[in-house]
Amino acid sequence: MNKKKYFVIIALIIFIIDRLSKIYIESVIDYSEKFTIINQILSITKIYNKGAAFSILENNIVFLIIFSLSVSLIILYFLLKNANTMRILPLIAWNLILGGTLGNLYDRLFYNYVIDFIQLDSINFPVFNIADASINIGAIIIIILNFPLRSKDKEKVDEPKSFQS
Repeated sequence: MNKKKYFVIIALIIFIIDRLSKIYIESVIDYSEKFTIINQILSITKIYNKGAAFSILENNIVFLIIFSLSVSLIILYFLLKNANTMRILPLIAWNLILGGTLGNLYDRLFYNYVIDFIQLDSINFPVFNIADASINIGAIIIIILNFPLRSKDKEKVDEPKSFQS
């Protein structure tokens, strides 16, 4: 199967869902207004984040735009070169990151901030959006896929000679 033709569909879907969710939130909720979805667990609170994750690099919009654009281009180049040979799960993960990065890049380019609205009330966690969740899910998948797992069936790795008696 020629995955190259289809690999950006996931990124495009994430981008569209992120945009539509932000457009909807912008139209129905006032700034910092809280709307409870599940009592003491999940609510919608619209905020404008002028930084990156956890509001780091706040008010460094030019840097964040350049960084997001660079990350997007690097991932896009990587996927163009490797999509046909990649397994499906890493391909999905990289597309989740790409779609989320493009979603937040759009906000920074057109609003000078990112629209965040998902609030987890049960834990002390910053308000986030669909793009943020997509980026984090993609990154977690990549980390898990690259985490060296030790199989019971594999032979025990020999200790270096300096540790042998």
